[in-house]
Amino acid sequence: MSLETLAGVSLQSLIEQAGSNPARMLRSLPAAHYKMPFEGEFTTWRDEQRAWKETTVLYDQSHHMHNIFISGPDALKLITDTGINSTAKFPVDTAKQFVPVSPEGGVIGDGILFRESEEEFTFVGRAPVANWLLYRGSQGYNVNMVLDPRSPSRPYGKAVTRKVWRFQIQGPNAWPVIEKLNAGPMEQVRFFRMGWMNIAGEKVRTLRHGMAGAPGLEVWGPYQSYDKIRDAILEAGREFGLEPCGARAYSCNTLESGWIPSPLPAIYTAPELRGYRG
Repeated sequence: MSLETLAGVSLQSLIEQAGSNPARMLRSLPAAHYKMPFEGEFTTWRDEQRAWKETTVLYDQSHHMHNIFISGPDALKLITDTGINSTAKFPVDTAKQFVPVSPEGGVIGDGILFRESEEEFTFVGRAPVANWLLYRGSQGYNVNMVLDPRSPSRPYGKAVTRKVWRFQIQGPNAWPVIEKLNAGPMEQVRFFRMGWMNIAGEKVRTLRHGMAGAPGLEVWGPYQSYDKIRDAILEAGREFGLEPCGARAYSCNTLESGWIPSPLPAIYTAPELRGYRG
């Protein structure tokens, strides 16, 4: 079976062709090992791993995750109906981890939801959750959903354009780098609160984060300013030991921070999900 022959074939039919054995179907697929769409190492894995513990790192999250921009009267209802997290308290300008599950309670995946306004949300995460949200959103909800898919697995030498770039500045020295970029003090707001800051003359959005066990920020803005912002962060961080983090070191920090790494999506066996698989 080649990738070309899979075009237009449903997941349900592939499972049936494998004798209704999802494990056999998955083992026979021609997909290669997924590689992050950026450098494996910018310096060395050891230096980058040490930097997020001892100095600071720049994580580039612009390419390997889907964005879905969700808006409309039923946007919050869709999120409430599909995730296990409570939305009873979800103010504008805050974020939540989003974890949808199958009817049996198996994890489909996870990601982050940003509440931009009363009826506007942005989901950032891996493809399985994005696909599930798009499907569920089409089942009678009054919502508008715009997908901004992740970059190709190997975008080098190809034109790659996203709607937004997304960086994280993390590590013990992250806050001095952030305040240098902002040309002034920055309030350390509570975890997963959103705000604004200035970088290289651009006003960009922020999310208070802490992947390395110290105060840090996730920042994002229009993709057209990607190179300008990245260069500014690297320059400002040089005196604080900032390292750009490659794919090898990036994939390690999730274990120490307690993040869900990459669960197999629980979509392959539940009879109730037959329509989705189709």
